Amino acid sequence: MDLVTLLDRARSGDADARTEARERLIALYYDRVAAMVHGQLQSRLRPQQHALLRQLSTGDFVQEVFVEVLRGLERWDGESEAAFTALLATLVEHRIVDQIRRSQAARRDVRQQADRGPVTLGATAGERGPGTLASNQEAVGIYREVLATFPERERALLAMRLEDQLEFATLAERLAYPSPDAARKAFHSAEARLLLRLRQRGIAGETS
Repeated sequence: MDLVTLLDRARSGDADARTEARERLIALYYDRVAAMVHGQLQSRLRPQQHALLRQLSTGDFVQEVFVEVLRGLERWDGESEAAFTALLATLVEHRIVDQIRRSQAARRDVRQQADRGPVTLGATAGERGPGTLASNQEAVGIYREVLATFPERERALLAMRLEDQLEFATLAERLAYPSPDAARKAFHSAEARLLLRLRQRGIAGETS
């Protein structure tokens, strides 16, 4: 059974077919994805974030996120399993980093954060990013809620561009877009919908 068929079955209406397909996908790709995620996180996270990562019981957590990503992934129409594995690893890594950021944000005092000035989308203390929303935690919470309504791949694309400021060439490689220009077009399309939804919630976000 090829990859496209397995993914279709993993999202099918038949519960038995879904379970069987997801089990086969885990057997085929989990070890490779987990190894890639581990390497990416080791190079990306700061020392204090490694402690939070250990608290997440990473083995179980990676597998749980892996299954969630498979469940929410749009139809795969790429050309290679290597690109598919890289995409899965990036999406799983993004989920884990987002959880770490949420944990850090929950530990910060709201009044101290307000005194610090404008909050940058998804940034932890001392980090910079282009997506400044407002000077309060409520606005950041609304941004997170709105971002969660996007499909998995678009959510990662938006966050990795707005919060991490990755170049489109890097985004294309890690999220399996056919070219940097394709990643740029996909980002600007998603960005427009993000701004619209934020404005509908009363937030005037600035993106880049």
